[in-house]
Amino acid sequence: MLRLKKKHIIKIIVLAIVLYFSGSIVYSIYNNTRLHEKTTFTAQETKTLWSRVGMDYVDLDISKAYFNRELFVISEGFDSVDAQIEYLKQFEGNENVHAAETFNIVTPTGHEDKKILEIFDIKCADKGYFTNCYTYEENGKYYLEFYVREARGRDLYEMFGFSKK
Repeated sequence: MLRLKKKHIIKIIVLAIVLYFSGSIVYSIYNNTRLHEKTTFTAQETKTLWSRVGMDYVDLDISKAYFNRELFVISEGFDSVDAQIEYLKQFEGNENVHAAETFNIVTPTGHEDKKILEIFDIKCADKGYFTNCYTYEENGKYYLEFYVREARGRDLYEMFGFSKK
């Protein structure tokens, strides 16, 4: 009888350990694949995000940002696409900025119901990654959305509420 109880206790302990590690793995995968959204930013966070996009010279507010291993930064709203282009052209190196239709869209929400234009020839600091820029209309305003494929760092993990261990 004692031997039977001991076997059951060992099985329960092993099952608990397996469930704990399985849950940890599932949570880790979920936490690293879902996009973490942020809608309020301090001045330092805004500066950090524009730096991560490679556009330290930009002085725009950020309406939203999404992050997992990829970074999506969405600017404040403009009245038109032309206003966005003119804003970007005022900076040195952006004289040839223009918008064109695109077919390969990488955005956090997909924007399946919106007309998306890609902004080309934007001057970005070379930080070892490529930045894509899209514009779309939502609620009467036009938003610039910047996409960085590989954006990692402790500052981003802390900013979006989780830390990389």
